[in-house]
Amino acid sequence: MKKTIQWGIIGPGKIAHKFAEGMASVPNTTLYAVASRSKERAESFAHQYNVPKAYDSYVDLVNDPNVDVIYVATTNNFHYEHAKLCIEHNKACVCEKPFTLTVSESEQLISLAKKSNTFLMEALWTRFLPSIDTAEKLIKQGKIGTITHIDVNFGFETQFSQESRLFNPQLGGGALYDIGIYPIFFAMHFLGTPSKILADAQKTHDGVDIHNRITFEYQNNVTAHLESSFVKDLPCEATIFGTKGKIQFARMWHCPTQVSLQQGNVTRDVEIQYVGNGYNYEIQEVCNCIWQNKQESSKLPLHNTLERIKIINKILSFH
Repeated sequence: MKKTIQWGIIGPGKIAHKFAEGMASVPNTTLYAVASRSKERAESFAHQYNVPKAYDSYVDLVNDPNVDVIYVATTNNFHYEHAKLCIEHNKACVCEKPFTLTVSESEQLISLAKKSNTFLMEALWTRFLPSIDTAEKLIKQGKIGTITHIDVNFGFETQFSQESRLFNPQLGGGALYDIGIYPIFFAMHFLGTPSKILADAQKTHDGVDIHNRITFEYQNNVTAHLESSFVKDLPCEATIFGTKGKIQFARMWHCPTQVSLQQGNVTRDVEIQYVGNGYNYEIQEVCNCIWQNKQESSKLPLHNTLERIKIINKILSFH
């Protein structure tokens, strides 16, 4: 019988609620503890999800011997600090995207985790969704031939607020870090690291990017067009074009119940079995890795995370 994995959460914000809801769909796992700098917030979250332990200290959480793995869900600027705290206490760590804000921080975390044989993974939930696996299978089966182009976007219009984590530079705000990372993941997952990058951005007076248009160029004239925005409602669709057809993900492209496969003049829908709220898939992957004594996920290896952070930092340097 598999050991029940007991989770802790650092930072009971909006994304942590989705994570907790997703955990309800994963067998042999439980949310055991939560920590916030506010005792009231920790206790409120614990009450809502029947969490046994509520801490007002992150150090107390990482020192709890009953916690097997910790999900870091604080604002972007604290990801490095809090993931490092987990690793230094030999706690398996799943850090919300973006993994860190700089390449150096990512390299340090990866090095620390490997030296201490501690599990570490970026919480990029879209990687583990059935839609991605479905597209992979169709491509491997040769359904669309060789990929020639990818078009993917993610964006919504939201009201500007200097205090919001989305727009505050001190909190690691910006469209690229928050939602632009999804199109970047999508293109790199299917095409790898681009040989050339073209990018332009719209920014706030504080220098925070709020709209990005990016082109990845690869060998043999293969390209990917990516767009992300906080100021425009984008279709939130993704299309993979090939020499023999295309695969289309309708809105919202990261969690559809079906994708369409077009070959010539024939289009058919491919149904996708989808359970839970989506976050359960990444939680299941982490649990599987821990049960198998892995230090990283083969589906989302740390070198992929590092390469993605390098690309994001490179794009930001253009602005």
